[in-house]
Amino acid sequence: MDLEQLTKHQILLLTLLVSFVTSIATGIVTVSLMDQAPEGVTRVINQIVERTVETVVPASQGAAAVTTEKTVVVQQDELVPQSIATVQKSIIRIVVAGEDQLVARGVIVGASGLAVTDRAALSGVNLRDLEAILHSGERVPLTVPQDSGTGPVMFIEVTLSTSADVAPATLVDTSKLTLGQTVLRISGIGSDTVGEGVIAALPPAEGERRHVLEASVASATPGSVLLTIFGEVVGVATPSLSPNNDTYTIIVLPGDQSVTNTPPSS
Repeated sequence: MDLEQLTKHQILLLTLLVSFVTSIATGIVTVSLMDQAPEGVTRVINQIVERTVETVVPASQGAAAVTTEKTVVVQQDELVPQSIATVQKSIIRIVVAGEDQLVARGVIVGASGLAVTDRAALSGVNLRDLEAILHSGERVPLTVPQDSGTGPVMFIEVTLSTSADVAPATLVDTSKLTLGQTVLRISGIGSDTVGEGVIAALPPAEGERRHVLEASVASATPGSVLLTIFGEVVGVATPSLSPNNDTYTIIVLPGDQSVTNTPPSS
């Protein structure tokens, strides 16, 4: 049939057919090229993280508050450094007053200076002669309440000045932790060092270790901080619980009656 003799309706159908065939051909070529692409290329493409962000609009003039959600797509290579920088502001190094030798690391979880560290690391030192070094390098007093709780971790009080560049850590929702989830570890005797791994074993449902998990990234430094790629702190290293230095105790604040490592009451 001569194309010049086609009606407008026939031309439209022919155009749709050509577009459909072209789309199929393009998809086939794309899939074939992806299968032949180097591993590095596919890894960059796959390391895209989607996160839903909730925004609450305050009620005004008698109207009800409105909650909106939006999905933010970011590269993991961009997200990880941001998360590390955020958590670093809450990390402390615990030393004997006037000295630089590290006793343990810890993380501030409360605006008043409530912090968490490894209990075993502080068992052999004079608890009245300790101080904390903030991320900025400032040395501040540190006290251990008489009722410091029980369990692998210890809750302590760090005296913060109004000018201290400190931001309490955001704790992860433990119900959302999954096996194989990517996690980061901030450790080091002196300056911060970072490692990356995954959650290798989730805590058992019951028993004394029900808040202890294992990660593929180990740390021999007690109190090292484990966090998600979103900057949410999971817990601190408690290496005395495992010869492989791969155990971390999940930080749980008041509100969960099943928790044994609760902080001291105010």
